Amino acid sequence: MSYIVLDLEFNQAFDFENNKTILLIPSCRFEIIQIGAVKLDENFNIIDKINIYIRPNLYKKMHPYVEKITGLSANFLKDKPPFNKAYKDFEKFLGKEEHIFCIWGSGDLKALYRNLSYYNMLSSDLILKYIDIQNMATKYLKYSKGGCIGLKTAIELLQLPIQEDFHDALNDAMYTAEIFKKICPKKLNLKVFNSKNVKKK
Repeated sequence: MSYIVLDLEFNQAFDFENNKTILLIPSCRFEIIQIGAVKLDENFNIIDKINIYIRPNLYKKMHPYVEKITGLSANFLKDKPPFNKAYKDFEKFLGKEEHIFCIWGSGDLKALYRNLSYYNMLSSDLILKYIDIQNMATKYLKYSKGGCIGLKTAIELLQLPIQEDFHDALNDAMYTAEIFKKICPKKLNLKVFNSKNVKKK
């Protein structure tokens, strides 16, 4: 059994003429442009990692805010693999062994489902076992300033070294893995993501 610490970066539609975010495709508002993941063994040691950039297909122009925080440009991504190929590479990384996803909030799993659904890559409902590391860190640090704690704030409060930029899928997955290892709870709050409970739009 292994833990898969997963992080995703997304692009979304933007009306450049009117300078505002728009909802162009309700069923897939956030298009995945990067998959970063770290595989941990049962003792939370890193045993593998993967970083996949993805060529945008739905929103080919980068949302200005997304480009600013991720540093990813349409020009950089134009020669990267499409989502269907990228996800198959990710599945190879996952392997056949049993695994539990570790994520920072539940938003990434919802976006993953919607992307897979949009491209008709699901033969049945998507059901995944996962641990919400953000929720775990919020409780561990007794953080109460406006809801759930942010990744950078958690890193700083836990006094973990900041060596790479945030808002990079692999870097954020690595940071999340370090938080998971630091907290190292005796009892894990395992949840189940079931796509039946996700709104189509």
